[in-house]
Amino acid sequence: MSTQGFLEETKSIEDSISTIQQNIDRIQELQTHILGSTSSMQEDALNKERSILMGNTKDLLFQIKDRIKKIGYENAQLPKTDSSIVVRKQRHLHLHDKFNRVLDEYRRIEDIYMKLQKDRIIRQYKIVNPAATQEEIDNYVSDSSNQPVFQHAVRTGEARTALAEVQKRHGDIKEIENTISELVGLFTEMQLQVEEQDPVLDHIEESVDGVTVKLEQASKDIEEANKSALGSRKKKWILFGVIFVVILIIIAIIIAQIPKQANTTTTTVPATNIVTVTRNNTSPSGT
Repeated sequence: MSTQGFLEETKSIEDSISTIQQNIDRIQELQTHILGSTSSMQEDALNKERSILMGNTKDLLFQIKDRIKKIGYENAQLPKTDSSIVVRKQRHLHLHDKFNRVLDEYRRIEDIYMKLQKDRIIRQYKIVNPAATQEEIDNYVSDSSNQPVFQHAVRTGEARTALAEVQKRHGDIKEIENTISELVGLFTEMQLQVEEQDPVLDHIEESVDGVTVKLEQASKDIEEANKSALGSRKKKWILFGVIFVVILIIIAIIIAQIPKQANTTTTTVPATNIVTVTRNNTSPSGT
């Protein structure tokens, strides 16, 4: 799978996990309404919606489990020199952890719902059989079949209604137990998958740590280089300044010497003429 295809697949998986989370939130909301329902018709409608949603969620859970597992298998086949290996492994681990959190939350809310349903069964069972012992209640909650007490306990309309409620809720508990068992199985399978890939994940962590160290060192080197470059630039400007001042001094000296040279030239020319005239005057007297 190409890197682009991998990223698209992981994005799709993450979206599906978000859908599962939304389903779980709705299931929890429905279960709260079921526990507080006073109408048998309303409760039946809520239970129907809940069952459909739980079925869809179950299908999604198994699909996502297989897709995450497939990604892990494909990552394991990649050479360690593959440039995308670290990103792929980290992405797989992220999806794995997110999926496990969803599984754990789903199991938790179903545990709570099962406990509350058992509490309702116990209250309604006592209506059917007020003299029931705790052992009899526990036995019925664990197994509602072959309970001879109901052959004698349905004496009033209230008792008959309570009996129907007890039997219905006992069926709900069995369904919840199956759901929890499946969630535990999925969670265990995902944990085993992580254990199998622990050496690979350790390698990823080492690679990430190595990259982090190199980045930190590179950052320090760049900072030192910047400081060095800044110092070098300052030195250059100072040197330019000194040279400029020296040039100005030289120019000033040259300018100062120009008038002196001009004066010297003006004075020397008349002196030469005088000497020449003197020589001409002495020449005739010699003859």
